[in-house]
Amino acid sequence: MPEAAGEASQIAHWFDSITPKLISWGWKILGLLLIYFIGKRVIHMLLRLVKRTMERSHLEKTIQVMAYHVVQVLLYMLLISTMLKVVGYEAASFVALIGSAGLSIGLAFQGSLSNFAGGVLILITKPFKIGDYIEEDAKKNCGTVKSISICYTTLVTPDEKTVVIPNGTLANTSLTNYSTQGKRRVEVSVGISYGADLKKAKAVMAEALGQVSARIPDSPVQVFVDQLGDSSVQLTGWIWSASGDYLPAKWEATEAIKLALDEAGIHIPYPQMDVHMIEGEQ
Repeated sequence: MPEAAGEASQIAHWFDSITPKLISWGWKILGLLLIYFIGKRVIHMLLRLVKRTMERSHLEKTIQVMAYHVVQVLLYMLLISTMLKVVGYEAASFVALIGSAGLSIGLAFQGSLSNFAGGVLILITKPFKIGDYIEEDAKKNCGTVKSISICYTTLVTPDEKTVVIPNGTLANTSLTNYSTQGKRRVEVSVGISYGADLKKAKAVMAEALGQVSARIPDSPVQVFVDQLGDSSVQLTGWIWSASGDYLPAKWEATEAIKLALDEAGIHIPYPQMDVHMIEGEQ
C-alpha cells in the first residue's frame, strides 16, 4: 500500500508539472488555428480584390496570372511567418532561410530567370504584340509573332517554320517591328544600260509600279537613279503596301518592272568589262 501511494503521488506530481505546459501548448495551438483560418479568409478577400483590380487595368493575361500568384505567395509567407512567431520561432530566421533558398535557386536557374524577367519586361512595355512581323537583330530571326509566353516568344516565318526565341534575348537586343506603322515601303532596284533612254526607263518603271495591285491607293510612286555602276545605271523604285502585303507587293512589282522594260525595249545588261589593247606593247 505505501508503494502504491508513492506511485500515485509521483503520477500526480508529474501531471501537476506538465499541466501548465499542456495548457500553454493548447493555447498556442488554438491561437495557430485561429490565425490560420482568419488569415486564410483575409488572404482570399485580398486576392479577390487584387484580381478585380488587375482585370480593370487591362494588363496582359499572362501578367495578371503571374502577379496574382506572386501576391498569393507573399501573403501566405506572411501568414506562415506570423504563425511561427506565435509559437516562439523568430520570423527573421524564417526570412533568412527563404532568402538563402531563393539565392540558391536563382543561381541554379539564372538563364531561366533572365528569360522570365525578359518576358515580364516585354509584356509590360509591349514592343510587339501577337500578329506583328518582327526581326531580332542578334540572330536575324524574323517572322510573325504567334505567341508570347512568360519565358519564350514564338515566331512563324514566311516559309512556315516555327522559331522559339528566349525572352531574355529579345529584351536585351534591338529588334525591328515591321507592323507598327501598318505599312511598309517596297523597294525594287534594276540596272539599265548606259545607252538606254534614262527618262523613258524611269517613266516605264513608274507606270509599272503604279499598277501593282497590292500598292496602297494614292500612295506615292518614286523612281530615281540610285547609283552609276560599272556596267549599268541603277534605278530604284519605291511604293507603299500594307504590312501584311509586303511580300506579294515585292514579287508583283519585280515581275511587272521586268516585263515593262522588256516590252519597251530597254536593255538590262549583264556585268561587263571594256578591255583596251595598246599596239606595240608586249
